[in-house]
Amino acid sequence: MSAFLVLEDGAIFPGIRIGARAEAAGEVVFTTSMTGYQEVLSDPSYRGQIVTMAYPLIGNYGFSPEAWEAPGPHVSGFIVRRSHGDLDGFLREHGVSALAEVDTRRLVLHLRTHGLKRGVIVDDASRAAVERAAAVLPTEMRDLVGEVACKAPCVLPGAGPRVAIIDCGVKAGIVHALRRRGCEVVLLPHTANRAEVDAMRPAGVLLSNGPGDPAVLATTIATVRDLLGAYPVMGICLGHQLLALALGGRTYKMKFGHRGSNQPVQETATGRVMITTQNHGYAVEPALPTGVEVTHVNLNDGTVEGLRHAGIPAFSVQFHPEGRPGPSDAEGLYDRFVEMIGEGAHAAAR
Repeated sequence: MSAFLVLEDGAIFPGIRIGARAEAAGEVVFTTSMTGYQEVLSDPSYRGQIVTMAYPLIGNYGFSPEAWEAPGPHVSGFIVRRSHGDLDGFLREHGVSALAEVDTRRLVLHLRTHGLKRGVIVDDASRAAVERAAAVLPTEMRDLVGEVACKAPCVLPGAGPRVAIIDCGVKAGIVHALRRRGCEVVLLPHTANRAEVDAMRPAGVLLSNGPGDPAVLATTIATVRDLLGAYPVMGICLGHQLLALALGGRTYKMKFGHRGSNQPVQETATGRVMITTQNHGYAVEPALPTGVEVTHVNLNDGTVEGLRHAGIPAFSVQFHPEGRPGPSDAEGLYDRFVEMIGEGAHAAAR
């Protein structure tokens, strides 16, 4: 069945329906990942978005229970060039509307040139469809984190130090990375306050990834500010932006963001270059408060990819150290966090 992706600026991209036969709406983004379509589909950070796969062959290696980043898909819609295997049945089973046979090269060029647009997947490319696309709520006007974060604390056992994750839509890969290092993990809602974190008696706090505009999460930012200096803190993706805001920095929306598993990042202290996995549409302003320094930069556009506070145990990165999908170049950052927790425990003992 023929259908269309219609953008708010009137651009139209024809295709063939796969997946659920329902209309879909959201911010249209693209990822350059060549693998990991199941991880992309289930990444909570894509909540509210229609995701375009820039790589043309999708569905070609099947699906696996181990590849879920959440219990099910979070994307609002899915756009591909070529559909292979049982992608249609998989998307239909999980209620995801999608289009195949789309000229994804033209679509990605359009988004890179004009910036991200709101869009709809519809059966007719009418003027009314353009108006429906323009009426889609912007991401900053939706409580996207509230839609994907846990609602109550959850303890995942481990023999090592207890790490509290402020859950803004955490990927399973982050939890697995900590548990592989022996950590006991406690998932806490993003609305948790300092007293609720203290009640869990963690040795460290991790601020998770998640969807949307970090600046709207005033309650979470206030909690992070209260936690600084009391616990070692690590932030990832949205958590990186939340740490920057809690420290007095600022964030902004990017033209089309970074989404993919091939983003080159340089560590400023060593000059070491890592290839990283990223999924974000917002970034941290490079002008940071006194005592906060940039630790990583993106080699494509110079944007801030990491920061640390010089006086308290707190650091963050914009990328995903665990990959999933993608390279493991940066996974040692989890070891650094666990070491920081150990250093904090030794200092407390003294």
